[in-house]
Amino acid sequence: MAQESKLRKSKWLEYGCNAFDTEHPVSNPMSFWTEQDVLLYIKLHKIPIASVYGEVVYDCEDPEQERFDGFIDLPLKTTGCHRTGCIYCGFGCHLEKSEDRRFISLASTHPRQYDFCINGGGYDENGLWKPDNEGLGLGHVFDALNEIYGKDFIKYK
Repeated sequence: MAQESKLRKSKWLEYGCNAFDTEHPVSNPMSFWTEQDVLLYIKLHKIPIASVYGEVVYDCEDPEQERFDGFIDLPLKTTGCHRTGCIYCGFGCHLEKSEDRRFISLASTHPRQYDFCINGGGYDENGLWKPDNEGLGLGHVFDALNEIYGKDFIKYK
């Protein structure tokens, strides 16, 4: 969606939804939608969404306000995760608030995937850390980062 970054917005303004006459042709049919557009479409059409997002609800302090849906523009939100990405990606996890750390959430919502992500891995014959059949071994990677950059750089337990 164009609202997600300056680059996406500038590309949409330059090419619109379909850029077929470029070096790398691309179609971005959702580019003009906003997050609120998507949430409203999901709510109106009762589209099932992944359980980690929870439900789409009105973002209002007084539940009585919901009675006026259609008369006033009430923002929507999800009751679970706001955004997700690759569940195994550690990029940016050191910036997360302590109550919303993705690996802590992963441990409670998807314990098998958490176990695969954190455990396993090993050094190969060249001394490089690599995933193996037991898992990705990100626990070891996070521990190594904590040693290099200081304790609590990334907490995963």
